[in-house]
Amino acid sequence: MNLRLLYCTFIWLLIANLAVAQGFSSKEISEYQQQANRITIVKDKWGVPHVYTQTDADAVFGMMYVQCEEFFEKVENSLITRLGRQAEVDGESELYQDLWAKTFIDSTKAIQLYKKTPKWLRRLCDAYAAGINFYMYTHPQKRPRLLTKIEPWMALMNNIPSIANSNLTETEFRAFYSKDASASLALASSSVPHDYQEVGGSNGWAIAPSRTKSKNAMLLINPHSEFYGRIEIHLVSEQGLNAYGAPFLGQFNIFQGFNEHLGWMHPVTLSDGKDLYAETVERKQGKYFYQYDGQLRAIDSSKVTLRYKKGNELLSKTFTIYRTHHGPVVAVRNKKWISLKAQESNIDLLTVHWQKMKAKNLKEFTKVIDKRVMTGNNIVYADRDGNIGYWHGNFVPKRNPNYDWKRQVDGTTKDTEWQGIHSLDELPHYINPANGWLQNCNSTPLYAAGQFDSVMNRKPIYMLPDGHTPRAMNAVRVLNQLQSATLDDVIKAAHDPYLPNASRFIPSLVKSFEQVQADSALLRLAGPIQTLSKWDFRTDTSSVATTLAVLWTERLVQQNVAKLPRPITNEEQYSVTNGSNLTVDFLSPIEQVKMLGQVVQELQKDFGTWEVAWGKLNRFQRPAEGKSFSDVQKSWAVPATPGYMGSLNAYVSRKTAPNKARYGVTGNTFVAAVEFGKELKAKTILTGGASTTSTSAHYTDQVEGYIHAQFKEIFFYKKEVLANAERTYKPGE
Repeated sequence: MNLRLLYCTFIWLLIANLAVAQGFSSKEISEYQQQANRITIVKDKWGVPHVYTQTDADAVFGMMYVQCEEFFEKVENSLITRLGRQAEVDGESELYQDLWAKTFIDSTKAIQLYKKTPKWLRRLCDAYAAGINFYMYTHPQKRPRLLTKIEPWMALMNNIPSIANSNLTETEFRAFYSKDASASLALASSSVPHDYQEVGGSNGWAIAPSRTKSKNAMLLINPHSEFYGRIEIHLVSEQGLNAYGAPFLGQFNIFQGFNEHLGWMHPVTLSDGKDLYAETVERKQGKYFYQYDGQLRAIDSSKVTLRYKKGNELLSKTFTIYRTHHGPVVAVRNKKWISLKAQESNIDLLTVHWQKMKAKNLKEFTKVIDKRVMTGNNIVYADRDGNIGYWHGNFVPKRNPNYDWKRQVDGTTKDTEWQGIHSLDELPHYINPANGWLQNCNSTPLYAAGQFDSVMNRKPIYMLPDGHTPRAMNAVRVLNQLQSATLDDVIKAAHDPYLPNASRFIPSLVKSFEQVQADSALLRLAGPIQTLSKWDFRTDTSSVATTLAVLWTERLVQQNVAKLPRPITNEEQYSVTNGSNLTVDFLSPIEQVKMLGQVVQELQKDFGTWEVAWGKLNRFQRPAEGKSFSDVQKSWAVPATPGYMGSLNAYVSRKTAPNKARYGVTGNTFVAAVEFGKELKAKTILTGGASTTSTSAHYTDQVEGYIHAQFKEIFFYKKEVLANAERTYKPGE
């Protein structure tokens, strides 16, 4: 035995002993190692991992291992959150987030679901747990915060609705469950304040062969979300899997991506499958009942005990969760208990997200999404046969259109019950429209193909809650101009610098100044107003007008949110924060001008002048793990602006003390432009780079391309992957 082999044997024995000590059996270790040996990971010159395997299950193992390599803390935290155990590591403040998760699913239910899962999908769940576990015992130095062993059933804790997207606030949920339930029956109104929520978004475009130079269909995948919550990955198995794209960390499907036949993009939609019901509740002999259809029904209840960290102790608190036939009780408003009804298709949801990765044509893809279990997402589609498509929503219940489904509805009557689920054909949708392109930018389907669609406008009103966002207006403008487009043309169009909401509101501000300039106190704003009046409404890093306009519109958004009736619905708030329902109509000319005065004052305080170029204020920086943004560290100027300006290339930056500049936190993440020809071609960009190690060459090697819309060509076929390989290895090596 040579020294190298002896050394490797010693290392594996050491790891095996540590793994047994961590709770992994010798049998499990052996099975993990055998599975790892069947997997080859190739990282290309950009650090993008390509996972080659014999089976789909092995591909899932490899994907989860790779996720842990770069984002182990976030993968574990994703699981901790879904398990409802965040308070065990972060303290009592997270108790109600944990309670929310437990309200919808717990380990007992997840284990039952796992037992019902089809064998093929169960194998993927097994591989999901195995890939994470294998990473943990081959990296004992990477100590988990809480979870020392992942179980396969955890993959099925995949359908917990978010509080923010359920027309609720955590404050309301906490207010109900933090006190005795009987006290809520006397509350005249919901006295809790509104929790301001910044909602993300996305752009999805599909372009038909009639608009492209190659006569192939193209797809733009452009999610807007929190930075560093995804990886770029390529999965290949001998069972027909060959998919490329971006999974959410802690999940094993490529959420937005493509294979060699077709691609899919999921912009956020407000056409969802969740509703609030106002229950009329009374207490009799210590028990709770609610009125329904002229009778009293008993309210179900169950107890759940949650643990939370306090200092060095682990304490516990027990809650009683209440439920009507509509769903769990989640708040109280005007003496009514509010229950939440949502779809619960955990197994089918996991199935859909996996099977769409393996679909080969429009017929197969449509069959997959016809399960109709996805909520909160639209679908933009393109394929190699030249088809393009768009579906607005997926799981959409049939409802009585006489009710306002943005708010809670009367829970005492059958009139508000769901009457089944709309078929795929009943949803607003387009297949191969004559104009040659489709778009959704978190916007109404009425302008998906450019012109207002009167046929779609006859759909039930609850299918059309989304506004016509300024990003969608911009998309319609640039897509109408595309002829004989190349991938580079699509990328350029997706980064067009024009800001529709600047052209909409800045003239009003200039006119307001003209009306109030006799006020000597406001004459100091003549210079900023002159700068804005000469502006062409296009963003640029050298533009002072962009700085003034963005900071002024930011205040306008806040003013509009403050005016919304309470409790604010997600539809109302999102339509303001995404820029579609902004207005200055309630502001007098002097109020508009004074808002500009506040902007000028802030700039002068921070920079000594109001003439601050947008690129000086708006920066990209990627601090090392555990570090904060800093004005003294290297950063890059960014021309992009927030989506509420109508910026297709959305970029939200924030100022944190003691810094003067603002640094990006959300916006474009993984972006791909894909062409579906005989051979697939695609260009992508990932925020910063593929590595999370600050000393790696791939930590910031995509920054310049990210900022200046210079995408990298991907390596999809194995020959080109191997020709551009930087590292080839097996999990654990």
